[in-house]
Amino acid sequence: MKLIVFGFLFLWLVPAEPITIERDRERWKPYYTDELPVSIAESWLLPFDLANRKDIRQMKVVSIFDDHRESYLKGHIHTAIDINPVKPKSKHVGIYPMAKGIVCSLHLGENQRTVVIRHKLKNGKTIFTSYKHLKEVYVSNGQQVDQTTKIARLFTRTESKKYGGDYHHLHLEIRKSFDDYGCASWLTMNKKQLNLRFYNPLAFISENI
Repeated sequence: MKLIVFGFLFLWLVPAEPITIERDRERWKPYYTDELPVSIAESWLLPFDLANRKDIRQMKVVSIFDDHRESYLKGHIHTAIDINPVKPKSKHVGIYPMAKGIVCSLHLGENQRTVVIRHKLKNGKTIFTSYKHLKEVYVSNGQQVDQTTKIARLFTRTESKKYGGDYHHLHLEIRKSFDDYGCASWLTMNKKQLNLRFYNPLAFISENI
C-alpha cells in the first residue's frame, strides 16, 4: 500500500514537460493546406479598406514586434504588430490580403480566429502573412485570393469586451516559414526562434509598401 501511495505522490510531484513548438505543432497540422498560389505576389498593400492602401500613415500601431507578453505562456515574444486603421470606414473593419496568394490555414477560434495566406515571390520563394483576432472569416482553406478579396472582419470594441480583453485590432505576422503550423505565434520564447520564422512587419511594410 505504501508503495502505491508513494507511486502516486511521485507522479503528482513530477512536473509536466513544458509546451514547446516542437511538441505542439502536430496538433495544428490538420488545419494546413500545402498548395502553392497560382499568382506571384508582385505588389503589397496594407490589409485594410483605406482610401490609399499604400499610405502607411493611415495605419496606427497598437503593439510592437519583439515585445514580451504575459498572456497564455508567460514571457513569450510578440511575433507580430497589432494595428488598426487610423480612420476606419465602418465600425466593422474589413481585412484584405496584403498581396496575391492562397489561404493555407484557418485555425483557432473565438477571439483568436486566424487566417494564414501563402505568397509566391518573383524569386520562387514563399512567405506567409497571418491575420489574427478575426470576428468573422469569409474565405476557406485552399482558396486563391488577391488584394480585393475580403477575408475577414475585426471585432468591434463592444464585441471584444465579451472576452475580457482588447481584441479589436489586427495581429499581423509576416512569416518566413509555417513549419510550426501556427503554434509559434504563442510559443516563441527567444530571439533565435523569432528570427527563424518571423520578419518584423513594420520593417517589411516600410520596404515593400
